[in-house]
Amino acid sequence: MNQLKATSEQWKGLFEAATAFKKAECWRYVTNSHIFGVENPFNKEIGYCCILGNGGEMYGLAVYLGTESLETLLSMLNGTQEIDPMFSQHCLMLSFDSRTELYPAELKQIKKLGLKFRGANAWPTFRLYEPGFFPWPIQNEEEVLFLSLALEQAIEVVQAYKNNLDAIFIREDNVFLTRVSDGGRQNLVWSDEWLKPMILEKANANEYLANPIDEFRLAKAKKLLKGFVGIWEIDCFFSYVPIDEGQRPYYPMIGLIVDQESEQILQFGLTDQSGIQGKMAEFLLEMIERVQVVPKEVWVCREEVFHYLKQALISFEIQVYLKSELPAMEDARIEMMDYLIGGRG
Repeated sequence: MNQLKATSEQWKGLFEAATAFKKAECWRYVTNSHIFGVENPFNKEIGYCCILGNGGEMYGLAVYLGTESLETLLSMLNGTQEIDPMFSQHCLMLSFDSRTELYPAELKQIKKLGLKFRGANAWPTFRLYEPGFFPWPIQNEEEVLFLSLALEQAIEVVQAYKNNLDAIFIREDNVFLTRVSDGGRQNLVWSDEWLKPMILEKANANEYLANPIDEFRLAKAKKLLKGFVGIWEIDCFFSYVPIDEGQRPYYPMIGLIVDQESEQILQFGLTDQSGIQGKMAEFLLEMIERVQVVPKEVWVCREEVFHYLKQALISFEIQVYLKSELPAMEDARIEMMDYLIGGRG
């Protein structure tokens, strides 16, 4: 994506598009189940649009970027989403908020453009939601331009279909109403097409493989073993407590090892999302080195966690089982969250 910062003129265009969208009150006609696509003319990716506000709580537009993000949206709508949307959404979002909900940089931008807003649900915010990161004001040129176009096309779609809204629903052949364009940046001509989302490639097991552990270290740990103990449940998940290191805050991932019988937390660690593959096996090895025993069994509930641990599990000849749920892990997760939140207070 183009990382050039948007110009004042481009920002002005986005605020104008947001004002027109609010004036059109598109949420009066559609629900968040009326999903349609808008093609990004700059990279041809489809943004899947969900208009917010029919329920009277939050007003705006969310543009989910690509097929994977669309699947996240659909799972949220049908209640099958396993991961909290806070950690899984990837979208550009306009919402109309109160002044107190804006970042200083957003207020500065509004002042710079000479714009004025007043009251609750009156202040436009434009934010990028990405898995593992705190929602953050959009900044680059392409995000500003594409969100402007998506808002304009949302108005066009609602005006065209507000008397026949059933036509917007997903058809049986899994195609979506999609606004596509022809022409150059300054002369885009838009039309309707019914398109299937691009097919996602299935994740390869190699994508989950962690960095190799030092074989000498493994051999040394094996020599010091004193025996086997029960069942350890192992998982990793996002923390609800963000970390702010001076730039964009992010949600760290927690690796957790829990003894199933006692429900005691045996080992935990924090890392950023990109480091979790390498850290999970490290957590397990550190635990084994410290207590000098290995579990008779390890239970995991997600295949990727098995792949993160694979080298250590094979080295110590630990039986591993993929389960639909981990009975001791849920309470341990809650305990860990309480600990982290309390530590910030």
